[in-house]
Amino acid sequence: MARRVVSVLRSAPSALRSTDPALEANAYAVAEDIDLTVVLRADAVEFAVAGGEVPPALLAGVPLPPAAGGQDLRGLVESGVRVLVDRDALAARGIGTDHVVRGVEVVGPDEIFTVLSDAEGVLTW
Repeated sequence: MARRVVSVLRSAPSALRSTDPALEANAYAVAEDIDLTVVLRADAVEFAVAGGEVPPALLAGVPLPPAAGGQDLRGLVESGVRVLVDRDALAARGIGTDHVVRGVEVVGPDEIFTVLSDAEGVLTW
């Protein structure tokens, strides 16, 4: 079983889901003996925005629970999971590094390459 696993997220949080299945799946690594690193790239950098939870929405007049991607991400960080966010993807979306959830590391392509190269397993979402 792979012990050093990198989980790369590229998709933005969805307003129609209360949780993001990719972040939810990563939570299982906390209970296992896995050295997990989560890398947020492309639109998934939105998960790293402090206070960026998607507000509740309505679907056919029925209220949906609020998306909790930022909360899920903070939970991973607080559990000791290393979370990296792509500096270039943040900049491309006009998001400053001062808006990133505390504990999330803002890194460039070299650091992402190193983490991926050192991994025994890579998941992409």
